[in-house]
Amino acid sequence: MSRRTLLHRATVQEGLGVASRPHHSVLLDGERIVAVLPEAQAPLHDPDVDVLDLDGRTVMPGMTLGHTHIAYLDVLDGREMLFKYSIPEVTLGAAANAAAMLRLGYTAFVGAGSVSGIDMALRRAIDAGKLPGPRITPCSRDLMVSGPPERRNPGVKQRIPSDLMRLADTPEELIEYVDTEVAQGAEIIKVFSTGDDTFPNGRSHELLFTAEELVIAARAAHERGVRIRAHSRGLGGIRNAIAAGVDVIDHATYADDAALEAIAERGIFVVPSLHQPHRLLTDGVRHGKTPEYLETLEFEAEVENTLRILPLMVRMGIPIVAGDDFGFAWTPHGRYAEELETYVTMAGIPAPVVLTWATANGARLAGRGDEAGTVQPGRLADLVVTDGDPAEDITVLGRPEAIEMVLLGGRVVAGDAARYRSGQPAGVA
Repeated sequence: MSRRTLLHRATVQEGLGVASRPHHSVLLDGERIVAVLPEAQAPLHDPDVDVLDLDGRTVMPGMTLGHTHIAYLDVLDGREMLFKYSIPEVTLGAAANAAAMLRLGYTAFVGAGSVSGIDMALRRAIDAGKLPGPRITPCSRDLMVSGPPERRNPGVKQRIPSDLMRLADTPEELIEYVDTEVAQGAEIIKVFSTGDDTFPNGRSHELLFTAEELVIAARAAHERGVRIRAHSRGLGGIRNAIAAGVDVIDHATYADDAALEAIAERGIFVVPSLHQPHRLLTDGVRHGKTPEYLETLEFEAEVENTLRILPLMVRMGIPIVAGDDFGFAWTPHGRYAEELETYVTMAGIPAPVVLTWATANGARLAGRGDEAGTVQPGRLADLVVTDGDPAEDITVLGRPEAIEMVLLGGRVVAGDAARYRSGQPAGVA
């Protein structure tokens, strides 16, 4: 019989949107949770159980970052995203980002546009045990068009190597690119129903893919057994993405109530965008963005509408997932918990609810909704031990020293279990 592990005398945050449960223990057997029980009922004297005394520390589900550009290295714009660093440099940077993400309690991520297919290669290396990192749901390269339908420019395609980003000029090319990305290991396809005020080829209110192109892309993805996500800021593009049958709407910043109702009815995931535009407006000048440039953006209006719709989405039961374009200079990798804080402090969403966006909902988006994301019997033991309860104080997750131990499939991948064993006081490494 294999030895089991007991996380004893813990505060358990289950990832179900409610307050944590003090004075509980979590029993693990191999890679799975087998029981969550009051500490008084814990099998302390079973010789086949390795007891880790957490002395009140919190056990919570590992988190999933739902919109990840793992190879963005503190870039300032789209040109830097593609051309500032060589492929070897962004590959090494992506590997370092993935290892650091795991240490911070993120046991999974879902890609949202993979420069040069790095998502797929990184996933294979991690799964083979060659590199440390979280579980990865790899995304395709961005499937992009040169501009809004009325000003497409074929010359743009000649300036962007297809290995970095795919520009599709025809429906045939779009289908071909979906085929290529899936063959390389993509499990989710990234398209653009709208531009972005920071994009050179289309503003947030402008359409990039047409409604017909979105339908073609979504059908191609679904026929190949993968999902599709759409960058959608402006309302027209949000409506087109819904009609096309996408699985994930990224940003949704100008959604109106009717669009939210349609999203809720179809069960579409939304990865909202509040933290990234807020940080750009707040910190952009420190990173070389002029006040004049920031004034040209409509991000203040996007932030305002996002603050309006977040409580509505919660009430409607829309599956919200956290993850807001980390990898830019103002939202660097490693600062993921700041987004969760923003939802609590700016939007007024209760911390236990926000935690579900990073845990239970994130696991669902990653394709592991029945296996991970909550602390319940039968689930994968992808767990985080924190010094402090994030359901009471969300800032706990923003203090790296408070992320004391991370388990992936029951295996300690960050921290040291020895500090909790009998005979050595908890908190002593």
